[in-house]
Amino acid sequence: MKRLSFVFMLGGILLGIAIVFGFGARHVLEAMLSVGWWGFAELTLAQLLISIPLAFAWLIILPHRTWQLLPRLYWGRLVREAGGRFLPFLPVGGFVIGARAVSLTGLPMALSAASTLVDVAAEFTAEVMFAALGLGVLLVWQPHSDLILPVGAGILVAAVAAAIFIALPGQGTRLLQKLAARIGKGEGRALGSLDSMASQFDAIYARKSAIIGAVLLHFLAWLGSACQSWLAYHLLGAQITVSQALAIEALLRAALSMTFFIPGAAGVQEAAYAGLGAIFGLPVEISVAVSLLTRARDLVIGLPALLLWQYLEFRKLKTNGSGKLPDLGTAAS
Repeated sequence: MKRLSFVFMLGGILLGIAIVFGFGARHVLEAMLSVGWWGFAELTLAQLLISIPLAFAWLIILPHRTWQLLPRLYWGRLVREAGGRFLPFLPVGGFVIGARAVSLTGLPMALSAASTLVDVAAEFTAEVMFAALGLGVLLVWQPHSDLILPVGAGILVAAVAAAIFIALPGQGTRLLQKLAARIGKGEGRALGSLDSMASQFDAIYARKSAIIGAVLLHFLAWLGSACQSWLAYHLLGAQITVSQALAIEALLRAALSMTFFIPGAAGVQEAAYAGLGAIFGLPVEISVAVSLLTRARDLVIGLPALLLWQYLEFRKLKTNGSGKLPDLGTAAS
């Protein structure tokens, strides 16, 4: 699976390069540079603000939460996102290192892993809602689009999966426990027993209102990502409404979720932005520039978070000789 991940990632990078040069690398570069440092700073700040409700969503899931944990969870979210986007692993690899990073700050690994997986389920549920909203916007703007049927079918299937976690916590818990066991493989004492993991799931799912609150916070963050997409297009001089940006961002996320096997959505993100932007009459080079700007923004935010995580790992190894990470390639497979 690790080899396939590298192959898919390499293929995606080649696809992204082909898209950039195919639609005019000079035009794409000029569009990106037109944003300027202040514009790029605005995009970066917008993403940092969007991460706040994401950290709150993780916090309220915890059975015994304290506000002092919020900065740690905020950083853990940044590590999770950066790991999934810039390290050559499947998205599960990002979940692993995000949970691991927070555990290095004192949160028990069993609770960190269990809450991470429930948070991912809540985020997925909110993403389904967001995608459905985007599909509704597409129906208004482009009622005869060929995307409506396949996207609608995909959302329906995803909605059924999301309902399992919300309406049938017993079934959802068993599925999450299996995934947690994969994440915990190789953790030894740091993870604890499966009984400990199960008790953490029971404590989390005993508070359904907290899970629903987490879903709503994630949905708010998805709406924020649509506003951020509008800001990026606006800074590049494109004429776009907030509703159009919402549709592009929502359908983009739906497309990326279906190509999860490509690490970092390499190439796929650029192709999706170009195709979805064209539906609303936006120049392809502008949409590709938006994709590349978001990658640059994520790198500026994610690299320091990953470096801090590595520093904490090194410090733990140096002090007690423990802290070995699980095999991310194995966990991601």
